[in-house]
Amino acid sequence: MGLFALALRWLDWRGAAACAAAALVFNVVAMPRIGRHLYRTGIPRRHDPGIVAYPAVVLLLVLVFGKTDLPLVAAVWAMMAFGDPAAAVAGRTVGGPALPWNGTKTWVGVFAGWAFAFAASLAVFSFVTARAPGSDTVAVLWIGAAAYAFLESVRAGIDDNVVAALPTALLLYWLNAHWPPHPWPGAAASARDLAIALAVNAAVALAMGAARVVSRSGAIGGAGAGFVILAAGGWRAYAILWAFFLAGTLATRLGYRRKAAAGTAQAEGGRRGAAHVAANCLVPACLVVLGLPAAAFAAAFGAALADTLGTEVGTLWGRRPFSPLSLRPLPPGTPGAISLPGTAASVLGAALLAAAAVALGLIGRSAFVACAAGGFLGALAESVLNDFGRRAGFSLDHEFANALNTFAGAMLALRLLPA
Repeated sequence: MGLFALALRWLDWRGAAACAAAALVFNVVAMPRIGRHLYRTGIPRRHDPGIVAYPAVVLLLVLVFGKTDLPLVAAVWAMMAFGDPAAAVAGRTVGGPALPWNGTKTWVGVFAGWAFAFAASLAVFSFVTARAPGSDTVAVLWIGAAAYAFLESVRAGIDDNVVAALPTALLLYWLNAHWPPHPWPGAAASARDLAIALAVNAAVALAMGAARVVSRSGAIGGAGAGFVILAAGGWRAYAILWAFFLAGTLATRLGYRRKAAAGTAQAEGGRRGAAHVAANCLVPACLVVLGLPAAAFAAAFGAALADTLGTEVGTLWGRRPFSPLSLRPLPPGTPGAISLPGTAASVLGAALLAAAAVALGLIGRSAFVACAAGGFLGALAESVLNDFGRRAGFSLDHEFANALNTFAGAMLALRLLPA
């Protein structure tokens, strides 16, 4: 099916969208009748999520990027068509060590997916554009294929076509427009700066681990995230990381005994591990490395803090949780449920991070609203998707959901920034 991406050499975005929509209708209506033998093992439902998601994602890519950049759509389509199955085949036939973040997938699968996604995207992109790719294009597609292979390996709870394709397309779009990435003004400029960033975070990790504020894996993961953010973003970006960490830790410890008695407290006395660090810090770290606007970076952490405060405050004082989609009451602890106190705390968390970014001079006052709104809406997006998943029969992985809200917050802030 991926070979149909070659047709984008001659189709415009309307024709491409029509073909993708027709394929989606066929997979929804006809496949359950004539193609159930193609379903993956263990699919009891009428529709195979992957078979439905594939054309749906292609259609979304065409609608979002097709008017201006159909070759980009073709490249991501090639990654979906060839990188994903290559990872699956290599992982199952060769085997090897499992991934730390997903024990069902292997390093061999990730690297095979990366290699095939890169080769296929480069070949299809070259065919659709009818020209040999330059070195910049090769570098951008190489990075995009790496991002796709990583995202495809993440344990998410939903089909990996949905998880990997759109973020990869957004990354390619940004890199294509801003290549090479420009470092922030406060980025490390010398070996001495890098050594300072490394030493500071190593000392912090030792202190936090010794004080049992975080777990051992959390101390190591936090040191890695802190090093990247300090080295690539400077001290002001590093201060935003600390603002998130301190406010989030205080919210977790707030009323901890009461939450523990109710069975809703953070495990291990509220000490975060490496999984929590990755969920909350991976997206902001990537944003600062890629040189995206500081408002996106601050909004990503704003979404993480908004989610943390919303959960912790809502657990303590949210007497009447309800669905963000239907507004109907839900039992406490229902995935996606929100409450008025929790929502107010989310707004406060997003606003606090945006205000800190303004006070530090990381963003201008004109970007405050975009940053705060992006942070809050990013956290709300996680609740909405969890609520939708409860209705549709899927459940998001917790760490993936946390990373999703930081990504959504950053993208929304970029969209809301004043011109």
